[in-house]
Amino acid sequence: MKRFFWFCLLITSILTACSSSGSGAECKEGICVSIEVEGPVHALQPIPFIIYFSTEKEITGLEISMYGDVSITINDIEKKPDEAEITFQKESSMHWQIDAKGGEKYIISGHVVLAKPTVSYGVFNYGLIVAAGHPSITRVTDSITIYLDAEGNQIEESQAKMELETEFPAPTPPPDLTVVPETPWPTIVWPTETSLPTATPTLPAYP
Repeated sequence: MKRFFWFCLLITSILTACSSSGSGAECKEGICVSIEVEGPVHALQPIPFIIYFSTEKEITGLEISMYGDVSITINDIEKKPDEAEITFQKESSMHWQIDAKGGEKYIISGHVVLAKPTVSYGVFNYGLIVAAGHPSITRVTDSITIYLDAEGNQIEESQAKMELETEFPAPTPPPDLTVVPETPWPTIVWPTETSLPTATPTLPAYP
């Protein structure tokens, strides 16, 4: 029994050592990137996020990009490498460029704000994507999806998927609302086409 325990522990250690990152980073051709969001998440409140990225070799002009849904606003950038320069910025996305050193881990952190759902029922998802790469090498992406209920509070992914598969009834009108049925347009009956009388010449009386 003890041998089996130590064997399982050894296998776990090997798999952890071979993993590209303990935070679940996406890696390709020596470039790794990941994004994390610290919960609990609530709509209209600043939510901390952290971007991790690294390269095996030195890469000049490494591009880092962060994209959000139109319902997500980048509130601020709290921490970034001094050598990282902002090349593009708008409400829901931001791009940096950096001369990355091989083997060094970089962090960009800040806050995003999620808009409040506009419907009083259902589940709403918000997506964040981060990308790292260079046009001459490759582009690696990582993403995260946040689920909120109608009140703007975060819910678990399993619960969100279960509710998304449930059909919600259409909203009912308030009791004091009078629904006027649509009145059909009147039907117009056009008169049938009739021929006009033809004039006949009058002949004089026979003498």
